[in-house]
Amino acid sequence: MLEANSARMQSEPCKCRSQQEREGKSLRRAAEALVMAYPGIRRLPDDHGIEETAAELGLEPHELVVVPVAIGHRAVDLVVVPTRTRRRGGMPLFFELKASAATIGRTVVLVPESFVRREPRLTNAFVIAEAAETAVGATDRMRMLVHLIENGGSAPLLDLAGLVNSGDPVAGVLGLVVEGGLHMDLDARLMPSSQVHLVEPGL
Repeated sequence: MLEANSARMQSEPCKCRSQQEREGKSLRRAAEALVMAYPGIRRLPDDHGIEETAAELGLEPHELVVVPVAIGHRAVDLVVVPTRTRRRGGMPLFFELKASAATIGRTVVLVPESFVRREPRLTNAFVIAEAAETAVGATDRMRMLVHLIENGGSAPLLDLAGLVNSGDPVAGVLGLVVEGGLHMDLDARLMPSSQVHLVEPGL
């Protein structure tokens, strides 16, 4: 069964390979943006162990996206399954990948492309991820922290941005979301009134 699926998946026309690779890179950027925007998830360095196991099963690099992360203190490999791969009957190979990873102590979580691409979540994640390198001074951080504590742990994005006195104020707030100290509802459209919350211990 797995051999049949692998053979079918490898029968794609060569002329489509460059397009598949571009789609794979796009999906990786989307998955990594989501990881940056979600509280409690930290990106880990690539070690390519899961990719090597996938290759042994017949999965090519453009047929999956692997993002190693830490969720709390637990290391997990997020494996994003492209919609085209699933529709071509490739899921048994991914279940085999999950089982093979477990035998070497790795935890694989299969994530459908539709989850990664869902809007407005993805657009919000890209906006937040773009703020990753924004510098925020200690005084501005303290102003925001005090304001959040005084308002029950939440405040509108625009209110917090008004407390940042240098650089790009909105990006400064979103940069703290990337750092993990704040979080937002990614499934609601990003607006000036969007609520920003302190990350509770254990989240």
